[in-house]
Amino acid sequence: SYVYVMCPWISKYQWHAFTIFPEPTKENHTMLCIENSGDWTKELHRKIRVPCLRPLYVLGPYKSPFSDAAVTTSNAIAVASGIGITPTLSLVLNYAGKKRINVVWACRDPGLVEYILHKIDIGAITKKSYAFIFYTGTRELALPKDLPSNIFIFTGRPHLEHTITGIVTAIHSGDGLPEEIYEAQEKIANAPFQQRMKVALSRVVEIYNKDEMFEYAVEETEKVAAAAVAEDPAPESDGTIDTAPLDDSDPETAPLLFSPDEVPEGQVSLKGLDSMISEFLGGIGEYSRSDIEALFHEIDSDGSGFIDRDEFDDFIGMITMESRTLSDSQHELLSAMERSMDVRRSSIDSSVRRSTHNNILGNDTTIRYMQNLLKYSEGDNPLEDWSIFYCGGSNEIAQILREVTSKYNIDFAVEKFDW
Repeated sequence: SYVYVMCPWISKYQWHAFTIFPEPTKENHTMLCIENSGDWTKELHRKIRVPCLRPLYVLGPYKSPFSDAAVTTSNAIAVASGIGITPTLSLVLNYAGKKRINVVWACRDPGLVEYILHKIDIGAITKKSYAFIFYTGTRELALPKDLPSNIFIFTGRPHLEHTITGIVTAIHSGDGLPEEIYEAQEKIANAPFQQRMKVALSRVVEIYNKDEMFEYAVEETEKVAAAAVAEDPAPESDGTIDTAPLDDSDPETAPLLFSPDEVPEGQVSLKGLDSMISEFLGGIGEYSRSDIEALFHEIDSDGSGFIDRDEFDDFIGMITMESRTLSDSQHELLSAMERSMDVRRSSIDSSVRRSTHNNILGNDTTIRYMQNLLKYSEGDNPLEDWSIFYCGGSNEIAQILREVTSKYNIDFAVEKFDW
């Protein structure tokens, strides 16, 4: 839905239409997300730079004619650019649980991407769908610590035909249903960290060489120590671990524990272990500062404040022995974590790594899948239960989508913003 807004302290004669969206932190409240894109909105942004109370007139709400025309099928792909994400998410929220609406969003405004990801639970309203965010800005994003497994973020512009055919192929073939991935992620989140860690390591040591893992942790230990000292030289350490209180929700805020000259050669600090876990065990879910400290102390058997190679090998050996007698629940957890890690691996930039069986991002293989689907269908349109709609101001994106939908005989609608 949308409303017309008139701000008398800007102009008593101008009414402007904006999409409304439920305010995620306040019950029974509605918000407007307004981009600085013209004279009126520029003046609005200038006059409300700080929180304030100002009178305004609101006319509506009205249901957008686009809402009925867009989602006529059980499966849909909502493509948005820039501020077009607000009407898109309103539509997705309206049909949550009723239709499978996948989201593809291209945006260059880091503030808008961060606001949406931190304030709106996109993962929950799209848990039976995929949400792809293509960030085209220059500043690095400040992302939530642990994104839902059905949300993927890429830097750069989307290859729309690859992306669309990847989504359709994954869902139509059943080899990549987002609800299965979402359920797997919930199962991971509900398991204790120590259990997740040990189960994941039992799988990872079959894929990666433990020499590679340990050497990476050592390199990160030395790199972090050197960088921190270069930025802010610290007083001499007494050789003990700094246990100053931290924000328990973000292990990446861990302080420098030792200066470079105090790091024993070939040994791993707390930060080095944390970096190794992030690099090699990306599917274990969220964990806290206290979680990683407890694991570190378990491995650091002599209490030196560092993990040497013998301690690391002993720990991996213990994990390997335990993996031979995993319980049924641990096998289920392992299966969920393997799925999560495979999906994350398949989401890496197309020029890097690819999953061999489930490439959700799309490529020439998914294009051929859909072409064969149409070629060998017996009269009926195999994609008649799919539709695509677009919200945004890019004529280039709209034209590409027209060509793609025409090629695969998929219904297409565009939000005109002419209301």
